[in-house]
Amino acid sequence: MTKLVKIFDEYTPTVRGKGNFGRYDQLFEVVKKPNPRRVTFEDLAEYVFNLKERYPSENFQLREVELNGRKFYVIDKKSRKKLPDGRVVRVNDRVPIYIDLERQEFYVPKWYLKNRRRLANYIIMRTLGTLGVSTVKYVGNGR
Repeated sequence: MTKLVKIFDEYTPTVRGKGNFGRYDQLFEVVKKPNPRRVTFEDLAEYVFNLKERYPSENFQLREVELNGRKFYVIDKKSRKKLPDGRVVRVNDRVPIYIDLERQEFYVPKWYLKNRRRLANYIIMRTLGTLGVSTVKYVGNGR
């Protein structure tokens, strides 16, 4: 069973950036907008379509799963990839984002926050920012 962590309530993503042409570290927090737009299935489908169009070799997908009686839509990549020489390899750069459209809640599996935190924070920032749910807030220098 997948243990999910609720973004913004149980976990606040932080992203490290650079300022002044890379001279200074900066720390940003991904926060929910005061009046976020309501995400619909069409928004998710359009977002995944754009990802597939922009990165055709990455195998992005939108799927529907049911956990504990709740319906989630999941944006992620397929877990295995077939190389041109025929070998099948595991995909290491995938972080699924679970979205409950009814409650407008967003989740990430706990494993990714524990083992792939930087990648998960970046993907959360980009995905929820593009969907119009979140924005970044400057926290301070990265020290």
